[in-house]
Formats: sequence, C-alpha cells, structure tokens
Amino acid sequence: MAESIRVKVKCHACGNEIRGTAKYGSGHYVAEGVPFEFIATGKIESDKGRRVKGEVVCICPSCTVKNKFQI
Repeated sequence: MAESIRVKVKCHACGNEIRGTAKYGSGHYVAEGVPFEFIATGKIESDKGRRVKGEVVCICPSCTVKNKFQI
C-alpha cells in the first residue's frame, strides 16, 4: 500500500518555498513537483493508523542549495 508524502518547506538559504509530492510504498516511488530524496527512518503508530517517519533532502530550484528536513 503506497502512502502519499507531501513536502512544503522553505529553503534555509533564500526562503523560497519548495513543494513536492510522492507516493511511497514497497518498491513504488513516484515523485511530482520538486524532486526530493526520501529516507525512511521508522514508523509512527497512532489511532489513525501507521505513517512513515523520515528525512527529506531536496535542492532549491531558486538558489541550488541542498536542504535537509525531518518529517
């Protein structure tokens, strides 16, 4: 089952808003918008179900600085 990941963050250097989405699941990764690298670091279990926890690395299209975020 693929999980939808939405990234909406600001660049650390220039403040440009970076947006991207992807579907993440077993052997399935399709990116849309700004491409980003997703690294799964664990799972979060709550009343609503399970979610993937991880890190996102993306390059700002405005200033080409590499940014890293925890999601």
